[in-house]
Amino acid sequence: MNLKLLKILNPILFIAFLTVAISMLLYRLPGRFYYDEVLGQIHALSGAIFFILAILHIILNFKWIKSQIFGIKAKK
Repeated sequence: MNLKLLKILNPILFIAFLTVAISMLLYRLPGRFYYDEVLGQIHALSGAIFFILAILHIILNFKWIKSQIFGIKAKK
């Protein structure tokens, strides 16, 4: 079940990251654009979405994280 969810979550997480990064780069370009407020809103919304998806990604991968960091093997 986790693998199926991660196959959906990971591409969406990547798109959210790209949206955050690109909106920030466009916002920081020299010269002010008339759509700066829109870029700020896009950046804030995609940042919130990215944060929520990243937490969900960590939750879904927590067994792997425990095994790598703490050396705890998953029970079968």
